[in-house]
Amino acid sequence: MEAVLELSFAAVPAAATDARTQVTERFGTRLAARVLEDVRLLVTELVTNALRHGRLRTGDRVSLKAWVTGDVFRIEVGDPGRDGEVAQRAPGARGGGGYGLYLVEMLAKRWGVDRRDGTVVWCELPSGADR
Repeated sequence: MEAVLELSFAAVPAAATDARTQVTERFGTRLAARVLEDVRLLVTELVTNALRHGRLRTGDRVSLKAWVTGDVFRIEVGDPGRDGEVAQRAPGARGGGGYGLYLVEMLAKRWGVDRRDGTVVWCELPSGADR
């Protein structure tokens, strides 16, 4: 594992923008431009999903861990929630949302959910590293 970024954000709307900015600053030169755009989008969507659906309380935090290993870029976004359903739904359903996991499904090579300690949604993309 190399170039690991680990962050924790207050559960406020600005967390998604802050996460995207930090990932861009850390990995912007390590990833192919097209991959960086996908990574930025997925980070934004996963953090936003944690904020919207994590049933977070005052003082809760959202975590982000991202790293490149070989030709794989992995993103993990976690929150302390344990009881909500993490499921892809049709985009535009129920109030215009539904794009987060839809985009993860479309852009990531693999993705999943780990419920051992809160909720962590992770995804992996080919790094497309410019070398």
